[in-house]
Amino acid sequence: MGAIARKWLVIRIAAAVSVFFFGLSALLQTGKLVHIKNNLTRVTTTLPLQNVSSRDRINDVVDWRMAPVEKLTLEQLVQYIEWTNSTSCRLSHDFGGSVVLSMGVDGQKALCLDPAVRPEKASGGWPPVTDKQFSECLVYSFGINNEWTFDEAMQNFGCRVYAFDPSMQLANHNHTPKIHFYNTGLGDRDHVRLNDRDPANPSNWTMKSLDSIYRHLLGHEDKIIDYLKVDIEGDEWIVLPQIISSGMMDRVRQLGVEIHLLTHHCPHMSSCPPPDVSLDFIRQRVDVIKSLEDYGLVRFDSKFNPWSNNLKIIDGVDWWGYDAYELVWYNPKLARNVSS
Repeated sequence: MGAIARKWLVIRIAAAVSVFFFGLSALLQTGKLVHIKNNLTRVTTTLPLQNVSSRDRINDVVDWRMAPVEKLTLEQLVQYIEWTNSTSCRLSHDFGGSVVLSMGVDGQKALCLDPAVRPEKASGGWPPVTDKQFSECLVYSFGINNEWTFDEAMQNFGCRVYAFDPSMQLANHNHTPKIHFYNTGLGDRDHVRLNDRDPANPSNWTMKSLDSIYRHLLGHEDKIIDYLKVDIEGDEWIVLPQIISSGMMDRVRQLGVEIHLLTHHCPHMSSCPPPDVSLDFIRQRVDVIKSLEDYGLVRFDSKFNPWSNNLKIIDGVDWWGYDAYELVWYNPKLARNVSS
């Protein structure tokens, strides 16, 4: 290529680049590429959500602490639930889970492994976070359904695991030397619950509150629960407020919950009518989630359950969407002072 040809090539490239950036700037100013602009500048909006169109909010970083739940639309409620806030944890990994057909992975739970909040195993993590020698980390796992991959992964990570599930109808036993199973369910109080889903084979479930299990059943009075897993098929809506009101959230470093938006607690399962699903019904669920964050928990992950995508009728309107999600938080009140 001669000198003149190279010169014209450089001029043409420079002109093309100038046209591209001029066009991009014009589009950003007119709002036609608002989503690109927001990704570049990470705009945080504190505008009233009802005054911002969904197109203009698609990639905004919304300050959900300012969002009044009672005024959120269905779309906004879903956006809040699916908000991952993933930048709050530098290193997050899924533990456990099994691949089911071609749909994805089921049974996994996300953990934040940042030094300030990660579960510390007996041999200590690396890099060490303090000079203190930690005992083995502690995991409470509610809702097993014969799916042990998470519990076994936490055991391999160095934790002692206490697993609970009355629906399996198994006696108390050691699944492994470090995974202890209890035929007990998590409730908002201590009581016996009739499970009559199968009328031909009814059974009584022993239900206990988290503080009762922690203080009386297991005697863990002075311990921190490094990870609390809750997958209890709709009972989370009565259990989570009780955990906060009892003060037990002060003893939980990380919390992973599978929420079931359209499932409600029912004392007698066979006589439990389907919920009258409305926007207010979903807002009540979101209020419970928001109460965890108002308490101070910091979310770092949200995943929908791919098996929960089906047609719902909400306030008489057809809606396709997910009604089960895996949400995970850490408790900054229990963050360690990390050595520099």
